[in-house]
Amino acid sequence: MNIREAQLADAEALHAINQTSLGYDYPLELTKKQLESLLKESDNKLFVSLIEGQVCGYIHAAVYQTTYAPKLLNILALAVATTVHGKGCGKALMTEVEHWALTIDATGIRLNSGEDRTSAHQFYEHIGFTKRKNQANYYKMLN
Repeated sequence: MNIREAQLADAEALHAINQTSLGYDYPLELTKKQLESLLKESDNKLFVSLIEGQVCGYIHAAVYQTTYAPKLLNILALAVATTVHGKGCGKALMTEVEHWALTIDATGIRLNSGEDRTSAHQFYEHIGFTKRKNQANYYKMLN
């Protein structure tokens, strides 16, 4: 397995993983636009895991800074193809983000996970994350 930074050419693979692993039905063209924009942002990093040259998972992390805590990284997405669950892709991706965090002097990594994603919760705890609290999630569309 190899880990590298995501490239625009990975858009179709990320789109497929978003659909099958996360249940997001977001159009491919918009996925490409979003990826192109994110790849230009120095405070965002996307890494992909590859098995035999094929993208099998990805992670998206962003710098998280507030007035009430030291600098952290925020995991915005971690998704692995269901065909390779349990093969170390998720752990390798998280390790890559930990390395990035250390290079930018982040003091930790945070993430949110849906209530129903119990296997993901077990994975996070297995790799050293601690559940801190339950939160409500609010959303408002602007157009």
